[in-house]
Amino acid sequence: MLLRRLRTPDTGTVYAPEFRRAIEEPIAGAVAVPPSVTLVVTEGNYLLLDTEPWSAIRGLLDEVWFLAPDEHSRRVWLTARHRRYGRTAEQAAARTAGSDERNARLVAPTSSHADLLLDPTHWPLPQYGDISGF
Repeated sequence: MLLRRLRTPDTGTVYAPEFRRAIEEPIAGAVAVPPSVTLVVTEGNYLLLDTEPWSAIRGLLDEVWFLAPDEHSRRVWLTARHRRYGRTAEQAAARTAGSDERNARLVAPTSSHADLLLDPTHWPLPQYGDISGF
């Protein structure tokens, strides 16, 4: 498991995948993490799930922040992200209401396992607009 390798001392450089939204695919080994790196930030919908294989992850993380915008903002941001990557308005809305909504309902209860719960809805980011495209 990648997170376990990152936590293991003396493993040398660890290569992590990068998810490229433009092609909706992960690229294996795209990010080199040398041993000199002391802080790794990861993200993912399922990191706090209690089911296998996800249940092993929480113990590998020093701190977890859970981003929980209000539902309206979450949907607007996701729809805008899908549009930015080439989907039509109808396709973006369907994706947001489909798999994105199922994921949101699945992970929302896991927020209680986080160290910090953040509502990014009111962050002063108007020049960036959509913060969900990371």
